[in-house]
Amino acid sequence: MLPLWKVTFLLLVVFVMASPHHVVISKRTICTKKQKEKILEKCNYFIQPGYPIYLVSRDSPCCAAVREVQDRDMECVIMMLTRQQKTQYSVKKIRALHRLCELPSLPKMIGTCTTEQKDAVLQDCKKFIMPVNQRRRLVPIMGQPCCNGVNKVPKKGVKIDMQCVVELLTDEEKNHHDVSKILNLPNHC
Repeated sequence: MLPLWKVTFLLLVVFVMASPHHVVISKRTICTKKQKEKILEKCNYFIQPGYPIYLVSRDSPCCAAVREVQDRDMECVIMMLTRQQKTQYSVKKIRALHRLCELPSLPKMIGTCTTEQKDAVLQDCKKFIMPVNQRRRLVPIMGQPCCNGVNKVPKKGVKIDMQCVVELLTDEEKNHHDVSKILNLPNHC
């Protein structure tokens, strides 16, 4: 008869080999094989080894896939890569997705804009703030009605306070518009 520690070890090996589809740390699933495959597919362009280096946009399908992983834990995804995948993709670039796909933190100060300003931004910037499912990413330019509306939103310090627009959104408006794109509008105007 085998000693108890050997039986335990063999059972652990069998369990690990039988379920390679997700990484579990302290009884909590961190990432799954499906999530890893989705990141490799959606981020393929950005995680190729060598040069040139392409920067990923926070509102891209790549970042959406990264944010599906708990805490954007790319170390978990890296642990699941096969040897072939580790040569096919840049581990360093995969690791960087954690930082690059983080949504901007929301400012603490609230409520400096009006409902009219919010409505103007939603109306004038409609085609620029649609949800991610759009294929082409449109960007507003100075002088367009969208940028004119954005520039009328009050500033908080030196930055335009788009957070106040987001805070005025109804649940229905949040469902029809991408909040991260609204927050990013001042970067284009």
